[in-house]
Amino acid sequence: MKDLAITINGVRYKVKDLDFHFAKFVEESLEEYGVMTNRDNKVEKLFFAYLNLAQKYHKQEQEIEDLVKSIEL
Repeated sequence: MKDLAITINGVRYKVKDLDFHFAKFVEESLEEYGVMTNRDNKVEKLFFAYLNLAQKYHKQEQEIEDLVKSIEL
């Protein structure tokens, strides 16, 4: 288990006892878009990181649906 903390506009948010691999994935994903866990972040950076990750997730969901449809045919 691992704790994850992020500071946004001077307010620190902490989540305790996340699965280690999931916490590492979240940290790496956020850092990819410039959101750092060890410094203060602007709301805009977090919002853009969320949108980019949501877009990746949405694309993966569409690809999975397309694969399932192609198998069913």
